[in-house]
Amino acid sequence: MTGPLGVSLGIAAPASRDEAVPATPIALFDLDRTLLPGSSLEALGRALAAEGLVSRRRLARAAAEQIRFTRRGASDATVARLCREGLGVIAGIERQRLVPLVHRVGRELATLPVPATRALLDRHLDAGHFCVILSASPQELVEVICARLGLHRAVGTCAEVVDGRFTGALDGAFCYGPGKLARLRQALGSVDLAQAWAYADSISDLPLLAACAHPVAVNPDRALRKVAKANTWPIFDVS
Repeated sequence: MTGPLGVSLGIAAPASRDEAVPATPIALFDLDRTLLPGSSLEALGRALAAEGLVSRRRLARAAAEQIRFTRRGASDATVARLCREGLGVIAGIERQRLVPLVHRVGRELATLPVPATRALLDRHLDAGHFCVILSASPQELVEVICARLGLHRAVGTCAEVVDGRFTGALDGAFCYGPGKLARLRQALGSVDLAQAWAYADSISDLPLLAACAHPVAVNPDRALRKVAKANTWPIFDVS
């Protein structure tokens, strides 16, 4: 799961809906703590601070909010507020300054999936399934990781860019909670979930998991583990 600070850097446009999704089963993968053992957003934040684009004090505040959110959850109003604050971190920054940084962080993160996770991805790819990363993390960061892992499509959160700079506003739905389904439709159009697989770790991903024919809880938090057991969904614990 990625918390509510997962906002897009707006460096590259998401894949066009004109690129048709094949008429094969689709497999949807959350990113943080599902495909990756940690948080892609935290890694990106550290890189932003190292480059002097974000103050370390502001980054520490955001990280503390992220930890509280991950552990306790939040109301819709709190999620919206934290999303705005996350967007505010990059407001006014020129997007082209972040291109090499995002690619470097993405390449590093793509080396982190453990063998069991890699084997899971390969099973879906070998079966001819259309594999998508669906994450609240920045669209461009998700795209780099997706390409390095050899998957088909990346769907993340996008931030608005005007005249080459971030405005501090969202561009499209926030790819979190119910917003993941909205972003999926924005990016891919109408997708048949009647045969879809979905992998996620957080109770916030319940709308996505419940909408798919084959939901799998990966390293689930306590609330999602309880729901998964009640519904006899598979639970995949990856160390």
